[in-house]
Amino acid sequence: MSTFGDLKPDTYYLIQVDDESDIELVSVLMSTKETVLLRSYLPQAEDFFQYKDEMVYKLVEEFDQETAEQFQSLYQEDVQEEQQEYFEFEEDEEE
Repeated sequence: MSTFGDLKPDTYYLIQVDDESDIELVSVLMSTKETVLLRSYLPQAEDFFQYKDEMVYKLVEEFDQETAEQFQSLYQEDVQEEQQEYFEFEEDEEE
């Protein structure tokens, strides 16, 4: 099994933190002596610390920047469509 300390900067991963969590797209932003600062990207960006010696429940896959951006762009399209539908609904109510 991998630990959070095994994750490399400037690399994207699909991980599951524990057996009850969803699979997340993350990258390592920085590393300290004892911790790593991770950014989870989907559904929205959120930064969090993990101890380096803490186990990753499941390291699903490793991605390069281009592949991670493809994931993010797919999600952004969905968010924009939902926002457009919301604003159209709001305009209909005002009429």
